[in-house]
Amino acid sequence: MFKTDKSFIFMFLHMPCFDPIRQKCVAATPEECIRQQVISFLLEIVCVPSHLMEVEFSLSQIKKTSKDRVDILVHDFRRGGTIAKPWLLVECKAEGKYTWGELEIQLNRYLKVLCPAYIMLGLGSEVRYFAFSNEKKTFLPVHELPEFPKMKV
Repeated sequence: MFKTDKSFIFMFLHMPCFDPIRQKCVAATPEECIRQQVISFLLEIVCVPSHLMEVEFSLSQIKKTSKDRVDILVHDFRRGGTIAKPWLLVECKAEGKYTWGELEIQLNRYLKVLCPAYIMLGLGSEVRYFAFSNEKKTFLPVHELPEFPKMKV
């Protein structure tokens, strides 16, 4: 009978993958694989320019005492947004590690520092989108993200 070394399986499952935003290889953990799928979606479908995306954005850049990191942040500099007012905040988790309630608690910590136009939450293969309503001063569920605004020429 063939016996597989568990360390080999762990190493194989966590082989590096190339992150096009950070421009480096990262371990292909379950959460990182989801993050890379989201990056591809944002680049190819939503048409977000790569230079406006940050991965594992540290909130200490805005609030010095924060130890939190946002999975993906899409800046809104083109339309005069500040670093604290991004176009999109993305938080994604591997299936089975978190619940929607835990993800919401984490998101609420981020929203004390950031005021994004849109939010994308991913838990395994399930995704939820939200848009900020100026009228209601809260985030409301939406079916999809709009295409990223094109720069006016």
